[in-house]
Amino acid sequence: MKDIAIIDIEASGLHFSSYPIEVAVLLRGECKSWLIKREPKWQYWCEIAESMHGISRAELEREGLPAFEVAIQLNEFLSESDAVLYSDAQRWDEDWIDTLYFAAKIERHFCVRSIYDLMGSDKAPLFAAQKTLLAESGRYRHHRAAEDVKMIHEAYLYVAG
Repeated sequence: MKDIAIIDIEASGLHFSSYPIEVAVLLRGECKSWLIKREPKWQYWCEIAESMHGISRAELEREGLPAFEVAIQLNEFLSESDAVLYSDAQRWDEDWIDTLYFAAKIERHFCVRSIYDLMGSDKAPLFAAQKTLLAESGRYRHHRAAEDVKMIHEAYLYVAG
């Protein structure tokens, strides 16, 4: 099972009040990403998180799409898939996806699963080590969703053999 769909989300921080600011999906070799404009109720912002992903609030205001549009486009992009997306941070990513779809007031047509469950706990250390090597290689801009899904996919392929 090498051809899997992968999701990654960047957020305003790692806090229970954080919200999604960028989402990317890699599906059948095609990567799509969206910047998400802040919803009125989304207030939490972490300067440390901003320094990691490099996405400013001003950039989100200028270039981001409303949650409703992102949720619609994400559902459309995934409409012909098996509706399972794999994440290397499933608990966080699923919470942020729930936040996005709750704000959009529409139903999501996919589920988020842990990539670690797919590969098994025996391969998890190898996956983590390979992902770290890729992050340090300079080939990817770590902590940007589109780059991270590609990096996660490459590390997964390495482990899946």
